[in-house]
Amino acid sequence: MKRTLNHYSQSFKQQVLDDFFQSGMSQHAFAEKHQIHVNTLNTWINACKNGSKNVSLRSNSIHMDAKDQALENLRVENEKLRREVEYQKLKVAGYERLLEIIKHEDGIDLLKKDGARQ
Repeated sequence: MKRTLNHYSQSFKQQVLDDFFQSGMSQHAFAEKHQIHVNTLNTWINACKNGSKNVSLRSNSIHMDAKDQALENLRVENEKLRREVEYQKLKVAGYERLLEIIKHEDGIDLLKKDGARQ
């Protein structure tokens, strides 16, 4: 598969980065929305944070104050916790299915409580 190089204008990069910092979206979702590769977006973000002259932003977007940074950290942690909850839900569903199979095939009800009347 041949790789093509895209050259984006400074104004496009500026607009994309401004939108990204204001959106609160993940890099993957944002890149997909704007139809650019996530590595390209990541490169622009890193260049912006490092003060590169190749990617410029308005001064109010470059420096996040402590409150904005704390909010961004909370968004990242929230996304991480959401993924963990989804994983745990899948895990529980798998265990429940396993218990159903054991009950059906072997006739053993592992969920039955001790001392329950039959």
